[in-house]
Amino acid sequence: MDFELILASEVPKLIEHFGATHLFALGVTLFIGSFVIYVSRRNPSSKISANIVITMAILLITAYPMKIMGRYIDGIDLNKDVIFPLHLCDVAAITGFFALILKNRLCAEITYFFGLAGTLQALFTPSTCYDFPSVSYFSFFQLHSTVVITALYLPLALCWKPRRGSVMRVWFCGISYVIIVGTFDFITGANYGFFLEKAEGSLMDILHPWPYYIIEMTVLALALFFILSVPFLRRSQSKN
Repeated sequence: MDFELILASEVPKLIEHFGATHLFALGVTLFIGSFVIYVSRRNPSSKISANIVITMAILLITAYPMKIMGRYIDGIDLNKDVIFPLHLCDVAAITGFFALILKNRLCAEITYFFGLAGTLQALFTPSTCYDFPSVSYFSFFQLHSTVVITALYLPLALCWKPRRGSVMRVWFCGISYVIIVGTFDFITGANYGFFLEKAEGSLMDILHPWPYYIIEMTVLALALFFILSVPFLRRSQSKN
């Protein structure tokens, strides 16, 4: 019994929203994101820019195994809600990898819209992040910070822009995600995508109870996608 109490005391606590360690992580994310975008915009064809792309791709594709490893090292339960890479941010990390390495345009669109409409919110309200200096702290920000940086890096550094119809195309991808993962949650009792329960301490708290908040999230996602497409609409109009 005493041994179990010792193990329980060693499990890291959840991070305090906008506490010192959270603000530090946000500051590092802002600095690194600004730096890599600045460097790549000034030297788009340089070896440094190529290495930046490769490094971000590696961080994206290794984010899920690092999350699992971090929870194991920190003594956090590997439960059914994390054992598979089925959260929206996991999907954005995978598509971000293919957008950077294979230059896949659909993957770039998904990363951009999912990353800035969804992962950015998780970065500011990290309901599942454990505090510094746990390995899980670093793996959380490896995933979420890199997704957000990649979502901005694609248009600002690589001069990518979404194709016509991208808003509805990515929104339908999101609806497919809701149906597939929501069905998986219903069958297994897991909570990927937070379709069975809200993420505590997140912006989801202002939405209505289950299942209405799922409908509200899909509508909000569509609105945010349209807002995120506005800079590209203005650019297209300026060229005409």
